[in-house]
Amino acid sequence: MSLRKREKIQKVLRKIIVKAKPLTGFMATIKQKFSFPLVNAHTHAAMVAFRGLAEDLPLHDWLEKYIWPMEREKVSPEFVYENTKRAIAEMRKNRICVFAEMYFFENEVARASKEMNMPVLIGEGLVDFPSPSYKTFEEGLEITKGLLEKYKDDELVNVSVSPHSIYTVSENNLARAKELAKKYRAIFHIHLAETKKEFSDCKKKNGLTPVEYADRLGLLDEKALLAHCVWLTDRDIEILARTKANVVHCPMSNLKLGSGIAPVKKLIKAGVNVCLGTDGAASSNRLDIWEAGKIAALLQKGINGDPTCLSTKTAVKMMTVNGLKALGIKEFFGKSVSQIEKEIDAEENFNYLYELQADDLIIENLRDLTSTIEIVVKNSAR
Repeated sequence: MSLRKREKIQKVLRKIIVKAKPLTGFMATIKQKFSFPLVNAHTHAAMVAFRGLAEDLPLHDWLEKYIWPMEREKVSPEFVYENTKRAIAEMRKNRICVFAEMYFFENEVARASKEMNMPVLIGEGLVDFPSPSYKTFEEGLEITKGLLEKYKDDELVNVSVSPHSIYTVSENNLARAKELAKKYRAIFHIHLAETKKEFSDCKKKNGLTPVEYADRLGLLDEKALLAHCVWLTDRDIEILARTKANVVHCPMSNLKLGSGIAPVKKLIKAGVNVCLGTDGAASSNRLDIWEAGKIAALLQKGINGDPTCLSTKTAVKMMTVNGLKALGIKEFFGKSVSQIEKEIDAEENFNYLYELQADDLIIENLRDLTSTIEIVVKNSAR
């Protein structure tokens, strides 16, 4: 090609480039109206303070060598209050409308939630050893009783009975916790079958899987809110379906801690109500249910080798109405849960799940996230 011809082509190209309009901000302008409340059904809000401080560790090392020592040193009423406000701000940014909580000094979580007008299910985390907020399990149980009484008629705050797990609470104390939950018709919130170690230790000690053990103790019913449920047998899934227990799938935390992948496809097929949680920000790093729903769907497609597995509509139900059901909420934003579910069913698809981020959603009731909004939560326990 001659020099003269090359210069002529370059001159034409320069004109095209100058006249072309850049597409900057194109994706950022996409917004999607979304009429359904996002529910974070399992978290530890104040743990935003520990985000990024203990990475690349299995759960039990993460808890025993890093998180519990830091909690003993750092956690106080003011710590919980201030960091819960940070967590609520993050959840609001990610369009979360209600959350279920388990931690310490839960009265401070309630205070922060009421100040920020955020519906919450609180639960004092109960363990057999001294915690930042009490010295004995008995004291922790008394704190829970006080919370149940204090907030029994509150419109924004509801209270669960929340033993941490089967490996941190004795058989007798688990039974006492469940008895208290039954007395108040409260949600019974617990971590269950999260890791292979928990599964193996329970089999060795009790001759039962964690789910079988919980069932034997009478812990499982429609008020049971079971975080994780990663390590399950087919019989375990049958038990969960029979007892109508609710499972909170926390895919980001389970992946990061190397705990495994819950058999969500099997659980849903068996008729178990499966909802979504972020877990604490220390183990998942993000308080984002929209992202959790996206990851949950992709995981099930991948591990089952089936692209039709866990549709976008199913994922949306997991992050909305299934969470409301699990928390015992009958009405939200002036609509019954059954009405919300009908509206989800009426939508043709939710294919934008994979395209958009949480802050691309326009939720009418959260038009002004910083102002006071009227939210009335009617719980079946009242």
